[in-house]
Parts: sequence; structure tokens; C-alpha cells
Amino acid sequence: MALSDMKEAIRHRLAGFERRYETRVFWFPDQSPSYAIVESRLLDTYHDMALFLRVNLQTRKIEDVDVEENRVPYSSCPLAVATYRYLIGEDMSERGLIGKYPFARPEGCLHLNEMLEHAVRNFNSAYGFYLKDRNFPADMDEYRMHVGERSLNDRIELGRHWWMKDRNVRNSCLSFSVSQEKQEYREQIKDLPGITQMMVREFRKKNS
Repeated sequence: MALSDMKEAIRHRLAGFERRYETRVFWFPDQSPSYAIVESRLLDTYHDMALFLRVNLQTRKIEDVDVEENRVPYSSCPLAVATYRYLIGEDMSERGLIGKYPFARPEGCLHLNEMLEHAVRNFNSAYGFYLKDRNFPADMDEYRMHVGERSLNDRIELGRHWWMKDRNVRNSCLSFSVSQEKQEYREQIKDLPGITQMMVREFRKKNS
């Protein structure tokens, strides 16, 4: 069935089920120590709940955690919230967190575990963009066209090739694959620190 046919088939139908995950990250670089608040939210027919994490940007560790439950299916659901206090003091990283929660499943919440995964992965992506915004040369940035004379296409390609310097990004998808790499852009960003280098520098700077 073609996409247009599928869209037409559901055009006048009520959805039988709909679920949405949303993550928002708020930065507080003006505070000492600087921190971020991560809000990971789940909304569907049976749930309206959010996981809040306060993350120290100097140590990348979780300083506080809380849960808001506006709608849950069972009276026992709120009892699982206290389980997640174990997150305080943990590193805000996939390796540090996602491997640990399965041991708490009988006392925890299936959806809070899912929201935690979204929070951690999206925080790492957001932190990458946060550092890029602060450190990437303005005359190469596609979002700061008022600086320099480079074309929009060149800036997009320079940004893409810069992301590809990171081993976790390189070959992670078609757009970041070596098949899409162009030597002229690779040369122009070769002396710029990659995102992992930026993270290491930021960590060392704040802990020196």
C-alpha cells in the first residue's frame, strides 16, 4: 500500500492508541556550579507523567530526581517513584545508567525506565549541541549567517563533517557515513576539536 493510500485510509478514523515521549533540557550556565534540568515526559491514553533530573554540568552527575504523575493506571504506580532516588550521584551517561535499572524492575516502573533512557540519550545529544553552540566558529555555523560570507550549503556541510569527526557519530547513519564525506570539507574542519574533545576539555576546565 502506498503512503498516500495509508494516509487516506486513516484520514477519517480515530486513533486506537497514541503515545508520545518528549524530552526538554534547560541550561543554567550562569549558576555556580552550572547545571541542567532534564524533563522527560510520557503522554498517552493512560499516562501523563514526567521524570525530572537535575544534572551538575561540572561533574555530569545527577544531583536530584523527582517524578510528576498526573495520570497513571494503577494505585500502586506512585509507590515506584521512591525507587529512583538511587539515581542521585550517578553519572548522566548511557553506560552509567541504562545498564543499572533492570535490577530494580520489580520495584520500579516500566515507563520511568523508558523515560530515563530518553532523558539520558537526549541529554547527551543536547549537551553536544550546547557545546557546539558555544565553541563552533561563527563563520562556519549555519545558524549564524550574519557572520562571515560562507554560503548556507557550505556551513551545513562543514557542520556535518565536524560531527563526523566523532567516532560515535561517524558511520552511525547514511548522512554521517564515509560515503557522504567530501575531502574539501574534511580539510577545512580537521583542526577543530571534535565533540568528544570539547566534552573532555569542558570537564577538565571545570574541575581544574
